[in-house]
Amino acid sequence: MRDITFITFDDINDWIHNKGVGIFDYAIKILLALVVYIIVSKLLKKIISTIQKRLDKKGVDQIASHFVLNLIKYGILTFIIITIITQLKIVEVASIAALIASAGVGISLAMQGALSNFAGGVLLLVLRPFKKGDYIVISSANVEGVVEEIEIYYTTIRSILGETIKIPNSQLTNNSVVNKHGDGNRALVVNVDISYKADVDKAKSIIADIMKETPEVVGENVSVFVDELSNHSVRLGGFSMVPVDKYLMAKRSITEKILLSFEDAGIEIPFNQLDVHLINE
Repeated sequence: MRDITFITFDDINDWIHNKGVGIFDYAIKILLALVVYIIVSKLLKKIISTIQKRLDKKGVDQIASHFVLNLIKYGILTFIIITIITQLKIVEVASIAALIASAGVGISLAMQGALSNFAGGVLLLVLRPFKKGDYIVISSANVEGVVEEIEIYYTTIRSILGETIKIPNSQLTNNSVVNKHGDGNRALVVNVDISYKADVDKAKSIIADIMKETPEVVGENVSVFVDELSNHSVRLGGFSMVPVDKYLMAKRSITEKILLSFEDAGIEIPFNQLDVHLINE
């Protein structure tokens, strides 16, 4: 038969004195740490809100203020968490230092992309190559649209198709970015091919009239020109300025009107073809 061990009151009392007090003390420290964290978080939220209102009154760019406030918020929270842990002796300072030292190399290697994006966000806010509301083109990423927000790691862009695109900040600082916003307008160039037998002057006049009558076209700066002489057609180009947010609408409207007008005027839009001449001997 197996020996049966009974737990006595003395055993329970010894366990409470030896280990129970330590566990209870540790639980109290965890609870106290949570209470302190909640209180500090609420105070920090009010402070951040107050700073945000003051920055708005001074006319600070929303993208810059949002970036800086997030940086302050998360930096203070990280510092508070470490301070609470060390002051309440939940974890020994030496253990935290050893953990940070051992994890430093691994974290730095794993977060190379994140750190480069963070550095890129700082550069964008300092150098300000574009601001909220600007229309930019990133050729390397084949992306273009209106800047909505510059965050810590990403920049949010709203494309002309209504898509929300997040571009890593490192791509914006390491590649060329074209800012087409300027005064709020951008160039609209429409190209169309006509046959060599077609009346070039008539075709240019039709394109010019269509562009001048388009409501989205800004001012009278409209020009139509022969852009290229290809193997099978004469390429005409039409140039005008339109508001950034009206670009796609204007280009579609002008292109469709040119097609219909050319059909009515009997102006041929050729397709790529090959003429073969047979010689009879």
